[in-house]
Amino acid sequence: MKTITTFVAEPSSYVRDQLEAAINSTDSLSLISSTDTEDIKKAEEQIKQNEPDLLLLGIDHIDSEEMKLFYRIRKEHPHLPVIVFVPHNKYGAQAAIEAVKKGAVEYFPKTTLFSNKVRTLDYFMNRVVPVMKATPKLNRTVLLTTNYMDKKLQSSDPIPADFFKTSMSRMELLVIAGCLGGIAPLYVLLSKIPENIPVPIIILQHIEDLFSEVLAEDLNKYTKLEVKEAKDGDELQNGIAYLAPGNFHIQVQKKDGVNIIGLNKQSGVAGFRPSIDILLDSVARQFGQNSLTVFLSGGGGDGTEGAKVIDVIGGQIIVQNKQSSLLSDFNWNLHVHGIQEGSYPIERLAHEIGSRVR
Repeated sequence: MKTITTFVAEPSSYVRDQLEAAINSTDSLSLISSTDTEDIKKAEEQIKQNEPDLLLLGIDHIDSEEMKLFYRIRKEHPHLPVIVFVPHNKYGAQAAIEAVKKGAVEYFPKTTLFSNKVRTLDYFMNRVVPVMKATPKLNRTVLLTTNYMDKKLQSSDPIPADFFKTSMSRMELLVIAGCLGGIAPLYVLLSKIPENIPVPIIILQHIEDLFSEVLAEDLNKYTKLEVKEAKDGDELQNGIAYLAPGNFHIQVQKKDGVNIIGLNKQSGVAGFRPSIDILLDSVARQFGQNSLTVFLSGGGGDGTEGAKVIDVIGGQIIVQNKQSSLLSDFNWNLHVHGIQEGSYPIERLAHEIGSRVR
């Protein structure tokens, strides 16, 4: 297997040290160079000269020189995958969401001077390294599309508002789940769904606390749906999209005959909290065959067992297709197990949802 050459450009010496240690401890990864970003032009020249397979870039806020460097890299070197590292605060969350919308492969919160979370080497080995190792599998067509999200937003039509006016819904709940590469398609999908869709929507992305709040706020700028970060005890209402908050598992429950959201902080599943498996297990129990689950781009194992439960109970599962996904490992795994009923380009996914809901 080809060694993945990496370049680290990160303001924090602590984060650089952790990334260097993680890379040097992994056989399939090789560190070309590691630098701070004090001289951004020098760092940019080093990146161009070394021609790495992967860039790990620290961005402290959306108006930083590092963010401007990210924009230039995406424009001039779209073939170069970029993973960004941001502070665990609102400024970092805004930078992270902006970066993934503009083509970053993934983001990770990092330890900063005023952070209340220390990211140890175990975190980098267990969470960051698997994403780094996945870079050879990335869909280069998606990666090379420098304005992927914007182009997909323009190339597809929304569901007409009157589509749901004259029929009863066959479904009672829509679940949208995604992982690596799932945020940009989420924007596209939600922008095409009208506010009068006759089911509640639960969205689960593997995301950190605080970052989910910022993501919900930003999604509202692109869709007529109301998108909100889910709260414990929220009553499920049609036309509202509830985004699973970071660092909480989310489930659907019945209380006094009403479907509500339950949140908890039980142990993570496969290292993830929120977990797709935990959500889908509760969806199968409460909604059974009256649920529709949509999987966007992603990899890893979280969600496979939950999808099996949904399939056995008779719920429907559809997925974003390989051609429009940044990473299609998870969705291909569902196909291999025969537990999805169709794969669709992101431009068509909303209309497929509409036909199955109506």
